[in-house]
Amino acid sequence: MDAGLAGLLGGIIGAAVGAVGAVGSAAVTGRKAENQARIQSQMQLQQLRMQIRADTVRQQHDPRREAYANFLTQARRIGESKANIYMSLHNAYIDRETRPTEEIVSRIHEPLDELTGKLNVLTELWSMVNVVGPDSLYLPASRLYRVACEIVEGMLEYSHEVNIAIMENSIFPDPEDSFTRDASLDQALLEASSNFLDTIRPILDIESMRI
Repeated sequence: MDAGLAGLLGGIIGAAVGAVGAVGSAAVTGRKAENQARIQSQMQLQQLRMQIRADTVRQQHDPRREAYANFLTQARRIGESKANIYMSLHNAYIDRETRPTEEIVSRIHEPLDELTGKLNVLTELWSMVNVVGPDSLYLPASRLYRVACEIVEGMLEYSHEVNIAIMENSIFPDPEDSFTRDASLDQALLEASSNFLDTIRPILDIESMRI
Protein backbone atom coordinates (compact mmCIF):
# COMPACT_ATOMS: atom_id res chain seq x y z
CA MET A 1 0.00 0.00 0.00
CA ASP A 2 1.24 3.41 -0.87
CA ALA A 3 2.65 5.13 2.22
CA GLY A 4 0.58 8.24 1.58
CA LEU A 5 -2.60 6.26 1.22
CA ALA A 6 -1.81 4.28 4.34
CA GLY A 7 -1.27 7.46 6.26
CA LEU A 8 -4.52 8.90 4.99
CA LEU A 9 -6.48 5.78 5.91
CA GLY A 10 -4.83 5.71 9.31
CA GLY A 11 -5.89 9.28 9.90
CA ILE A 12 -9.46 8.60 8.83
CA ILE A 13 -9.72 5.48 10.96
CA GLY A 14 -8.16 7.25 13.95
CA ALA A 15 -10.59 10.12 13.58
CA ALA A 16 -13.50 7.71 13.33
CA VAL A 17 -12.42 5.80 16.41
CA GLY A 18 -11.94 9.05 18.28
CA ALA A 19 -15.39 10.21 17.23
CA VAL A 20 -17.00 6.93 18.36
CA GLY A 21 -15.12 7.16 21.65
CA ALA A 22 -16.28 10.71 22.14
CA VAL A 23 -19.88 9.79 21.37
CA GLY A 24 -19.68 6.83 23.75
CA SER A 25 -18.15 8.95 26.47
CA ALA A 26 -20.82 11.60 25.98
CA ALA A 27 -23.53 8.96 26.18
CA VAL A 28 -22.11 7.56 29.42
CA THR A 29 -21.77 11.04 30.85
CA GLY A 30 -25.34 11.82 29.78
CA ARG A 31 -26.67 8.68 31.47
CA LYS A 32 -24.82 9.51 34.67
CA ALA A 33 -26.19 13.03 34.64
CA GLU A 34 -29.68 11.70 33.97
CA ASN A 35 -29.40 9.23 36.86
CA GLN A 36 -28.06 11.92 39.16
CA ALA A 37 -30.89 14.26 38.17
CA ARG A 38 -33.45 11.51 38.78
CA ILE A 39 -31.96 10.67 42.19
CA GLN A 40 -31.86 14.34 43.13
CA SER A 41 -35.45 14.78 42.00
CA GLN A 42 -36.56 11.78 44.07
CA MET A 43 -34.74 13.10 47.13
CA GLN A 44 -36.35 16.51 46.72
CA LEU A 45 -39.76 14.90 46.34
CA GLN A 46 -39.18 12.80 49.48
CA GLN A 47 -38.11 15.90 51.39
CA LEU A 48 -41.21 17.72 50.21
CA ARG A 49 -43.43 14.86 51.33
CA MET A 50 -41.73 14.80 54.72
CA GLN A 51 -42.19 18.54 55.07
CA ILE A 52 -45.87 18.30 54.16
CA ARG A 53 -46.40 15.53 56.68
CA ALA A 54 -44.53 17.49 59.36
CA ASP A 55 -46.64 20.58 58.65
CA THR A 56 -49.80 18.46 58.83
CA VAL A 57 -48.77 17.04 62.20
CA ARG A 58 -48.05 20.53 63.53
CA GLN A 59 -51.37 21.83 62.27
CA GLN A 60 -53.17 18.97 64.01
CA HIS A 61 -51.24 19.33 67.24
CA ASP A 62 -52.86 22.45 68.73
CA PRO A 63 -56.50 21.54 67.92
CA ARG A 64 -55.92 18.05 69.30
CA ARG A 65 -54.25 19.30 72.45
CA GLU A 66 -57.11 21.72 73.10
CA ALA A 67 -59.79 19.10 72.41
CA TYR A 68 -58.10 16.51 74.63
CA ALA A 69 -57.57 18.94 77.52
CA ASN A 70 -61.15 20.25 77.42
CA PHE A 71 -62.61 16.75 77.28
CA LEU A 72 -60.53 15.45 80.18
CA THR A 73 -61.19 18.54 82.31
CA GLN A 74 -64.94 18.34 81.74
CA ALA A 75 -65.06 14.66 82.68
CA ARG A 76 -63.29 15.45 85.94
CA ARG A 77 -65.70 18.30 86.65
CA ILE A 78 -68.58 15.87 86.46
CA GLY A 79 -66.86 13.57 88.93
CA GLU A 80 -66.19 16.47 91.29
CA SER A 81 -69.84 17.59 91.22
CA LYS A 82 -71.14 14.71 93.32
CA ALA A 83 -70.18 16.09 96.74
CA ASN A 84 -72.01 19.39 96.18
CA ILE A 85 -75.08 17.60 94.88
CA TYR A 86 -75.23 15.24 97.85
CA MET A 87 -74.95 18.21 100.20
CA SER A 88 -77.68 20.11 98.36
CA LEU A 89 -80.00 17.11 98.48
CA HIS A 90 -79.39 16.55 102.17
CA ASN A 91 -79.93 20.22 103.06
CA ALA A 92 -83.09 20.34 100.98
CA TYR A 93 -84.46 17.33 102.84
CA ILE A 94 -83.67 18.88 106.23
CA ASP A 95 -85.37 22.17 105.29
CA ARG A 96 -88.44 20.52 103.73
CA GLU A 97 -90.69 21.39 106.68
CA THR A 98 -89.51 24.97 107.18
CA ARG A 99 -89.16 26.19 103.63
CA PRO A 100 -91.69 26.47 100.79
CA THR A 101 -92.01 23.40 98.60
CA GLU A 102 -91.16 25.39 95.47
CA GLU A 103 -87.88 26.48 97.02
CA ILE A 104 -87.01 22.95 98.06
CA VAL A 105 -87.76 21.59 94.59
CA SER A 106 -85.66 24.35 93.04
CA ARG A 107 -82.76 23.56 95.36
CA ILE A 108 -82.92 19.94 94.22
CA HIS A 109 -83.16 20.61 90.53
CA GLU A 110 -80.68 23.45 90.13
CA PRO A 111 -77.54 21.37 90.82
CA LEU A 112 -78.97 18.53 88.76
CA ASP A 113 -79.64 20.84 85.84
CA GLU A 114 -76.07 22.06 86.17
CA LEU A 115 -74.82 18.46 86.17
CA THR A 116 -76.78 17.52 83.04
CA GLY A 117 -75.50 20.72 81.43
CA LYS A 118 -71.95 19.55 82.13
CA LEU A 119 -72.76 16.21 80.55
CA ASN A 120 -74.11 17.95 77.45
CA VAL A 121 -70.86 19.89 77.16
CA LEU A 122 -68.90 16.66 77.63
CA THR A 123 -70.90 15.06 74.81
CA GLU A 124 -69.93 17.87 72.45
CA LEU A 125 -66.28 17.62 73.52
CA TRP A 126 -66.34 13.86 73.05
CA SER A 127 -67.56 14.40 69.49
CA MET A 128 -64.75 16.89 68.91
CA VAL A 129 -62.16 14.41 70.17
CA ASN A 130 -63.51 11.85 67.70
CA VAL A 131 -63.28 14.42 64.90
CA VAL A 132 -59.65 15.43 65.53
CA GLY A 133 -58.70 11.79 66.13
CA PRO A 134 -56.77 9.70 65.62
CA ASP A 135 -58.83 6.50 65.50
CA SER A 136 -56.70 4.90 68.21
CA LEU A 137 -58.18 7.36 70.71
CA TYR A 138 -61.81 6.36 70.14
CA LEU A 139 -61.94 3.53 72.70
CA PRO A 140 -60.15 5.38 75.56
CA ALA A 141 -62.29 8.48 74.98
CA SER A 142 -65.48 6.42 74.82
CA ARG A 143 -64.62 4.63 78.03
CA LEU A 144 -64.10 7.92 79.87
CA TYR A 145 -67.34 9.29 78.44
CA ARG A 146 -69.32 6.21 79.53
CA VAL A 147 -68.03 6.47 83.10
CA ALA A 148 -69.08 10.13 83.25
CA CYS A 149 -72.53 9.17 81.96
CA GLU A 150 -72.84 6.51 84.66
CA ILE A 151 -71.96 9.07 87.32
CA VAL A 152 -74.68 11.42 86.09
CA GLU A 153 -77.18 8.58 85.86
CA GLY A 154 -76.47 7.52 89.44
CA MET A 155 -76.90 11.05 90.75
CA LEU A 156 -80.20 11.49 88.92
CA GLU A 157 -81.53 8.22 90.32
CA TYR A 158 -80.57 9.13 93.88
CA SER A 159 -81.98 12.65 93.57
CA HIS A 160 -85.25 11.15 92.38
CA GLU A 161 -85.41 9.06 95.55
CA VAL A 162 -84.72 12.15 97.67
CA ASN A 163 -87.37 14.10 95.79
CA ILE A 164 -89.95 11.41 96.54
CA ALA A 165 -88.94 11.39 100.21
CA ILE A 166 -89.41 15.15 100.40
CA MET A 167 -92.76 15.14 98.61
CA GLU A 168 -94.10 12.24 100.70
CA ASN A 169 -92.37 13.37 103.91
CA SER A 170 -90.83 9.94 104.24
CA ILE A 171 -87.44 8.78 105.50
CA PHE A 172 -84.38 10.17 103.75
CA PRO A 173 -83.03 7.47 101.44
CA ASP A 174 -79.95 5.73 102.78
CA PRO A 175 -77.04 7.00 100.71
CA GLU A 176 -74.81 4.01 101.56
CA ASP A 177 -75.57 2.18 98.34
CA SER A 178 -75.00 5.35 96.37
CA PHE A 179 -71.72 6.04 98.18
CA THR A 180 -70.55 2.48 97.52
CA ARG A 181 -71.40 2.83 93.85
CA ASP A 182 -69.78 6.25 93.78
CA ALA A 183 -66.53 4.86 95.14
CA SER A 184 -66.53 2.31 92.34
CA LEU A 185 -67.30 4.99 89.75
CA ASP A 186 -64.63 7.28 91.18
CA GLN A 187 -62.09 4.53 90.68
CA ALA A 188 -63.40 3.85 87.19
CA LEU A 189 -63.16 7.56 86.37
CA LEU A 190 -59.58 7.69 87.62
CA GLU A 191 -58.59 4.63 85.59
CA ALA A 192 -60.33 5.88 82.46
CA SER A 193 -58.68 9.30 82.83
CA SER A 194 -55.25 7.72 83.27
CA ASN A 195 -55.78 5.49 80.24
CA PHE A 196 -56.84 8.51 78.19
CA LEU A 197 -53.74 10.42 79.28
CA ASP A 198 -51.45 7.51 78.45
CA THR A 199 -52.98 7.34 74.98
CA ILE A 200 -52.71 11.02 74.11
CA ARG A 201 -49.13 11.55 75.31
CA PRO A 202 -47.43 9.89 72.30
CA ILE A 203 -49.97 11.51 69.97
CA LEU A 204 -49.05 14.99 71.16
CA ASP A 205 -45.31 14.28 71.28
CA ILE A 206 -44.48 15.49 67.77
CA GLU A 207 -40.78 14.85 68.12
CA SER A 208 -41.35 11.13 68.65
CA MET A 209 -43.78 10.74 65.80
CA ARG A 210 -42.66 9.17 62.54
CA ILE A 211 -43.09 11.69 59.79
